[in-house]
Amino acid sequence: MVAETALVAAAQGGDRAAFECLVMSCQARILRWLTRLTQNRAVAEELLQESLFKAFVSLHGFRAEASFSTWLAHIARNTFYAWKKEQGRRPDQDALDEDTVAAEDGLVDWPSHTESPETLLWQQELTQSLSQAMAELPQPLSQALSLREQEGLSYEEIAQIQQVPIGTVRSRIHRARESLSHTLKDLMEPA
Repeated sequence: MVAETALVAAAQGGDRAAFECLVMSCQARILRWLTRLTQNRAVAEELLQESLFKAFVSLHGFRAEASFSTWLAHIARNTFYAWKKEQGRRPDQDALDEDTVAAEDGLVDWPSHTESPETLLWQQELTQSLSQAMAELPQPLSQALSLREQEGLSYEEIAQIQQVPIGTVRSRIHRARESLSHTLKDLMEPA
C-alpha cells in the first residue's frame, strides 16, 4: 500500500508517530494472538512491547518483501519462542518484578502514551477513513487486500481462496491499494 510505504519511509527516517501509526493497525491482533499463546495477558503485553521495541530498532532493515504487519508478526513470533525457551530454563520467571524487567529491557515508556490530542485525532480519523474506504471497495478487491495485509497470506493462497489466477490476485490487490491511496491521500499529507 502506498500509504504504508510512506509511513515506513517516514518511520525509517526516525518519525516515531509514523511508526506508531503502522503499529496501530496490527497490534491488537498480535496481542490477541500472544495472549492465546501465553494464556497470560500481562506476559502477552510484555512480549508485544518487546516485539515493538525490536521492530523499531531494526526498522532500517525492513525491505517490504511482506507487509509491515506480517514482518511485525514474525518478530512477535520469534520473541514468543525466545520467551518460551527462557521459561523452560527459569520456571520462576513470574516472580520477577515487571517494572524491573521492563527497565532492564529498555521498554519503559514504550509506546508513548503522551500523544498530542491532534495526533490522536489524526490517528482516529485515519482509522475511520481506512475502514470506510475498505467498505467502499468492490468485495473481490477488499477481500484480496484483507487476506494479504491483515492475514498475511501469500498470493498463491489468496488465489486458491478466491479461485482465480495469481495474476488476478495481484491486479486486485494493486487496484485496491491504488484506490485506498487515492482516498487517503489528503490524510497522509504532512500537516
